[in-house]
Amino acid sequence: MDLYCKRCGAPYDIFYVTDEMTDEEKKDFHSGKGCQSCKGKEIEKTPFRARLASELGTILGDDIDGLASEMEDAEYMMGGEFWE
Repeated sequence: MDLYCKRCGAPYDIFYVTDEMTDEEKKDFHSGKGCQSCKGKEIEKTPFRARLASELGTILGDDIDGLASEMEDAEYMMGGEFWE
């Protein structure tokens, strides 16, 4: 299951986020400041999946397993629209 950057929508495997990212990278990722893909870059349009990850993160708080599960469900239900 993946977690998605709240800024650019880039997918990251949940185990990568929890086990491989440094503490600073995790903090920035979870707070919406960005990921390794977008940090320091301008984002012209925030993808829907990034906005969804942000809103679900607000609702679910620290439950990253629940967040990853909800995002997987959204990807399944929305199909190709999830990636636009």
